[in-house]
Amino acid sequence: MSWSIHHVNLETRDVRKAAAFYSAILGMSEGQWEFPESRGYIPAAPDRLALFKDGRQSHTGLHLIKPDPDFAKNNNLTHNPSVGGHVAIEVDDLKAVCARLDAAGIRYSDAGVFAIPGVWNVYVEDPEGNLLEINQRV
Repeated sequence: MSWSIHHVNLETRDVRKAAAFYSAILGMSEGQWEFPESRGYIPAAPDRLALFKDGRQSHTGLHLIKPDPDFAKNNNLTHNPSVGGHVAIEVDDLKAVCARLDAAGIRYSDAGVFAIPGVWNVYVEDPEGNLLEINQRV
């Protein structure tokens, strides 16, 4: 199965201060977030969420998000992708990944298409407790 890093999401207490660092020090350009029609609960104010696109695809690159303890509950998820950060891995067959997770008895949160247009998201912890987003373009 082919895969690539889709984005890295960093928990950021002060989103504007961190965004200024990535802009001024690293020369990265902040982009505009676009949401799908099926948008879940995602606080999108500039002091809560920032996007630094890497130019490959829409929303790939670096995401900065203010931690929100109610994020999982408000999206009916087991896992909270706004707390602790996560790496997002894009695969070409998310159904196959979910089938392997089911067969292994590993709990995951199927968020569907809720944060990024045309991207189906699943959240899962690896054996060390690192939160991963596994996604596929749909």
